[in-house]
Amino acid sequence: MNSVNKKLMCKFFFAFIFLATAFNLKAQSEQQKIVYDLNSNDTAVHSTVLRQFNNVLKAAPGTELEVVCHGQAIYMLVKDKMYFEEKIKALKSMGKVNFKVCANSLKRMNVDQSLVSDLAEIVPVAILELAAKQKQGWSYIKAGN
Repeated sequence: MNSVNKKLMCKFFFAFIFLATAFNLKAQSEQQKIVYDLNSNDTAVHSTVLRQFNNVLKAAPGTELEVVCHGQAIYMLVKDKMYFEEKIKALKSMGKVNFKVCANSLKRMNVDQSLVSDLAEIVPVAILELAAKQKQGWSYIKAGN
Protein backbone atom coordinates (compact mmCIF):
# COMPACT_ATOMS: atom_id res chain seq x y z
CA MET A 1 0.00 0.00 0.00
CA ASN A 2 1.48 3.35 -1.01
CA SER A 3 1.65 6.40 1.25
CA VAL A 4 -1.32 8.13 -0.45
CA ASN A 5 -3.56 5.13 0.19
CA LYS A 6 -2.34 4.90 3.78
CA LYS A 7 -3.21 8.57 4.33
CA LEU A 8 -6.66 8.08 2.81
CA MET A 9 -7.26 4.99 4.96
CA CYS A 10 -6.15 6.90 8.05
CA LYS A 11 -8.47 9.83 7.24
CA PHE A 12 -11.35 7.44 6.58
CA PHE A 13 -10.71 5.63 9.86
CA PHE A 14 -10.66 8.85 11.91
CA ALA A 15 -13.77 10.16 10.15
CA PHE A 16 -15.56 6.90 10.93
CA ILE A 17 -14.53 7.05 14.61
CA PHE A 18 -15.65 10.70 14.82
CA LEU A 19 -19.06 9.95 13.30
CA ALA A 20 -19.60 6.86 15.45
CA THR A 21 -18.76 8.82 18.60
CA ALA A 22 -21.01 11.71 17.60
CA PHE A 23 -23.89 9.33 16.87
CA ASN A 24 -23.43 7.59 20.22
CA LEU A 25 -23.40 10.90 22.12
CA LYS A 26 -26.51 12.08 20.27
CA ALA A 27 -28.34 8.84 21.07
CA GLN A 28 -27.50 9.20 24.76
CA SER A 29 -28.58 12.86 24.85
CA GLU A 30 -31.99 12.23 23.25
CA GLN A 31 -34.88 12.02 25.68
CA GLN A 32 -35.47 8.43 26.67
CA LYS A 33 -38.54 6.86 28.27
CA ILE A 34 -37.84 3.71 30.25
CA VAL A 35 -40.28 1.55 32.21
CA TYR A 36 -39.02 -1.02 34.73
CA ASP A 37 -40.96 -4.17 35.56
CA LEU A 38 -40.37 -5.01 39.24
CA ASN A 39 -41.90 -8.01 41.02
CA SER A 40 -39.26 -8.80 43.66
CA ASN A 41 -39.43 -7.95 47.36
CA ASP A 42 -35.62 -8.19 47.56
CA THR A 43 -34.31 -4.85 48.86
CA ALA A 44 -31.05 -5.46 46.98
CA VAL A 45 -33.04 -5.42 43.72
CA HIS A 46 -34.89 -2.27 44.85
CA SER A 47 -31.57 -0.61 45.65
CA THR A 48 -30.23 -1.56 42.22
CA VAL A 49 -33.25 -0.05 40.44
CA LEU A 50 -32.97 3.20 42.39
CA ARG A 51 -29.21 3.38 41.74
CA GLN A 52 -29.83 2.78 38.03
CA PHE A 53 -32.41 5.59 38.02
CA ASN A 54 -29.84 7.97 39.53
CA ASN A 55 -27.18 6.86 37.02
CA VAL A 56 -29.52 7.33 34.08
CA LEU A 57 -30.64 10.76 35.25
CA LYS A 58 -27.04 11.84 35.79
CA ALA A 59 -26.11 10.81 32.24
CA ALA A 60 -29.36 11.92 30.57
CA PRO A 61 -31.33 14.32 32.82
CA GLY A 62 -34.32 14.51 30.48
CA THR A 63 -35.06 10.79 30.73
CA GLU A 64 -38.50 9.76 31.94
CA LEU A 65 -38.45 6.73 34.24
CA GLU A 66 -41.18 4.59 35.71
CA VAL A 67 -41.15 1.47 37.82
CA VAL A 68 -44.24 -0.73 37.92
CA CYS A 69 -44.35 -2.78 41.12
CA HIS A 70 -46.41 -5.95 41.27
CA GLY A 71 -46.31 -9.20 43.18
CA GLN A 72 -44.07 -8.97 46.25
CA ALA A 73 -42.54 -5.71 44.94
CA ILE A 74 -45.60 -3.77 46.14
CA TYR A 75 -43.97 -3.63 49.57
CA MET A 76 -41.36 -1.26 48.17
CA LEU A 77 -44.12 1.37 48.25
CA VAL A 78 -46.25 0.36 51.26
CA LYS A 79 -46.16 2.80 54.18
CA ASP A 80 -44.28 1.52 57.24
CA LYS A 81 -42.51 -1.07 55.05
CA MET A 82 -40.62 1.33 52.78
CA TYR A 83 -36.90 0.74 53.07
CA PHE A 84 -35.86 3.44 50.58
CA GLU A 85 -38.39 6.19 51.22
CA GLU A 86 -35.85 9.04 51.20
CA LYS A 87 -34.26 7.86 47.94
CA ILE A 88 -37.70 7.54 46.35
CA LYS A 89 -38.65 11.05 47.55
CA ALA A 90 -35.44 12.45 46.07
CA LEU A 91 -36.11 10.78 42.72
CA LYS A 92 -39.74 11.92 42.69
CA SER A 93 -38.64 15.50 43.37
CA MET A 94 -36.76 15.47 40.04
CA GLY A 95 -40.13 15.35 38.28
CA LYS A 96 -39.29 12.65 35.70
CA VAL A 97 -39.69 9.52 37.85
CA ASN A 98 -42.95 7.70 38.61
CA PHE A 99 -43.67 4.75 40.85
CA LYS A 100 -46.70 2.58 40.14
CA VAL A 101 -48.30 -0.18 42.23
CA CYS A 102 -50.60 -2.89 40.89
CA ALA A 103 -54.09 -2.92 42.43
CA ASN A 104 -54.47 -6.61 41.64
CA SER A 105 -51.30 -7.41 43.59
CA LEU A 106 -52.48 -5.30 46.53
CA LYS A 107 -55.73 -7.25 46.57
CA ARG A 108 -53.94 -10.60 46.27
CA MET A 109 -51.58 -9.70 49.15
CA ASN A 110 -54.46 -8.34 51.27
CA VAL A 111 -52.93 -4.86 51.43
CA ASP A 112 -55.41 -2.01 51.60
CA GLN A 113 -54.83 0.69 48.98
CA SER A 114 -54.75 3.33 51.72
CA LEU A 115 -51.45 1.83 52.89
CA VAL A 116 -49.69 2.70 49.63
CA SER A 117 -47.33 5.66 49.91
CA ASP A 118 -48.39 9.01 48.47
CA LEU A 119 -45.19 8.77 46.40
CA ALA A 120 -46.83 6.08 44.27
CA GLU A 121 -49.81 5.80 41.97
CA ILE A 122 -52.03 2.73 41.92
CA VAL A 123 -52.75 1.20 38.51
CA PRO A 124 -55.44 -1.43 37.99
CA VAL A 125 -53.21 -4.07 36.32
CA ALA A 126 -49.40 -3.95 36.20
CA ILE A 127 -49.11 -5.91 32.96
CA LEU A 128 -51.51 -3.56 31.18
CA GLU A 129 -49.51 -0.55 32.44
CA LEU A 130 -46.29 -2.10 31.12
CA ALA A 131 -47.90 -2.96 27.79
CA ALA A 132 -49.34 0.56 27.42
CA LYS A 133 -45.93 2.12 28.06
CA GLN A 134 -44.30 -0.12 25.45
CA LYS A 135 -47.03 0.73 22.95
CA GLN A 136 -46.21 4.41 23.58
CA GLY A 137 -42.57 3.74 22.70
CA TRP A 138 -41.10 3.31 26.17
CA SER A 139 -38.13 0.95 26.52
CA TYR A 140 -38.84 -2.05 28.78
CA ILE A 141 -36.43 -3.27 31.46
CA LYS A 142 -37.08 -6.34 33.59
CA ALA A 143 -35.65 -5.51 37.03
CA GLY A 144 -34.02 -8.30 38.95
CA ASN A 145 -30.86 -10.18 39.72
